[in-house]
Amino acid sequence: MENNTSRVLIVDDMLANRIILSSLLASNGVSSDQVETGMDCINMCEQNRYDLILLDHRMPDMDGVDTLVRLKDIFRTQGRSTPVVCHTTEEGRSNINLYKAAGFADVLIKPIDPKQLSEILLTYLAKQDETIREEQEKKQQEQKEKTEVHVRDEVEKLPLWLKNTPLLDLVQGVTNCETAEDYMETLTVFAASIKQKTNEILNFYEKKDWEMYTMRVHSLKSVSALIGARKLSELAASMEKAGKDKKYNTILDENRYLMEEYRALQTVLSPLIEDKTKKEVPEEKEQKQESAPDFDDRCVLFIEGISSISNKGLAQKLQSADFTVIRCDADPGKIIKHRASADIVIYYPGDDDKSRITVIMNHLGEMCRDDNKILCLVGESSDLEFAMSLEGADRVSKIYRRPVNIDAFVDDIDSFALIEKEYHKKKSIFVVDDDPDFLKIMDHWLSPIYNVYLFSTGEDAIDGLSSYMPDLLLLDYEMPGMNGYELMNRIKSVPETNQIPIIFLTGKNDKEHVFKILENKPDGYLLKSSQKESLLDAISRFFAESAFKASMEV
Repeated sequence: MENNTSRVLIVDDMLANRIILSSLLASNGVSSDQVETGMDCINMCEQNRYDLILLDHRMPDMDGVDTLVRLKDIFRTQGRSTPVVCHTTEEGRSNINLYKAAGFADVLIKPIDPKQLSEILLTYLAKQDETIREEQEKKQQEQKEKTEVHVRDEVEKLPLWLKNTPLLDLVQGVTNCETAEDYMETLTVFAASIKQKTNEILNFYEKKDWEMYTMRVHSLKSVSALIGARKLSELAASMEKAGKDKKYNTILDENRYLMEEYRALQTVLSPLIEDKTKKEVPEEKEQKQESAPDFDDRCVLFIEGISSISNKGLAQKLQSADFTVIRCDADPGKIIKHRASADIVIYYPGDDDKSRITVIMNHLGEMCRDDNKILCLVGESSDLEFAMSLEGADRVSKIYRRPVNIDAFVDDIDSFALIEKEYHKKKSIFVVDDDPDFLKIMDHWLSPIYNVYLFSTGEDAIDGLSSYMPDLLLLDYEMPGMNGYELMNRIKSVPETNQIPIIFLTGKNDKEHVFKILENKPDGYLLKSSQKESLLDAISRFFAESAFKASMEV
């Protein structure tokens, strides 16, 4: 792999984790390849050279340590040394020295902290390329300053009475919710339920129903953290821990502090309830969801390194199959001009100037990664081999060597068009959570982009699945009655629903909890305290990478 910039290989058996890592790497200006098994990692490292490998520890068949041993043999044969960083769950924090003794250069703890990942990149990649360090530091500083200015501006929009309360960290709350408007909406949802939820918590407390009590304070902990109510979140976390550890005397002694803080917030936020005159009209919301922009999924951008009869013939065949074909010279300026016209890109790298092919591949790789376009290559074997050794090759779905089987080629492009049509269709998401506040917040955040259906119990979600199949299910892990694990098993055991991707929502990140989630093999998990931007980005990239994976299987 002859690249002038650093490249990272991500190895993880969970698609969502690969998506998040590749996104974080891209934001640091670092390209990546992704594989899901240890054997895939071995094969990739035998064919390519990487500057850093992020290797999951807990994988089926060949785990991280076994894979590392094989990698060391490959590196010895190749006469080089590549740092391999283990990324694992919270358990790894207490075993860092063991991982290093096994040969790992370092350890990343899931969920990945962007700052920790940046430090890893600065430590191991900057040794090879000093420009990466400078670019990363500059980007980080610019992003930090931009975020701080945005948050300050949004905080200034908040009402004066809210700015005067010491019970809320407004900066953290606005950061989590992204805008002052969304923060006020989230606070309103939170405030409207305080009376009911305090009564519920006290009811379970008085009945000594510690299981339900623990679940209620668990939900309170997550939503409190989201709005920046640090002290309330900490008190709820303390009561949750006492419930989990069966230290009921601690709850009996200290629950009053939790209630005092909760009621104090009720007083502070009372203006939100008094001023709330607008109510959501379901009919208007549904009408808004049904409207979606038209998209021409049968448009192809054909980029020609050289003009030839073969290219003309391929274009004509596509046109006869009802595709709109835009033929374009291999020039970045001309490609940018047509960037928004098509989501299927075909590149014929037939150019004696290898530097030109390098520039075009770099450009197409970045464009297709950012816009989730499908990229195919057509040409002579030697040109295709060179193109596939360059930056951008990781986004190529399929290559076609001359002479091209025209019918198979057209059939593939037709399949790619169906994938793009599905990707651009407005997705539907089921959100299942027993906390009505969290459901309302998710509805507010997600509904401008997706069709959102809310369920407060596993049983209700099962009923919903009997009449409608969503594109994704966001599932609370801990719920009374049918919990997330049991619901997922029900869904996966039925042929009609077992292909629905499931991402767990959790308010906890402790070792035992995360292991339970990962052992169930969901398509990913997200913390309930995730910032709005992070949550939306993770879901968007999940759909984008799922479409790209589907294109690789054509």
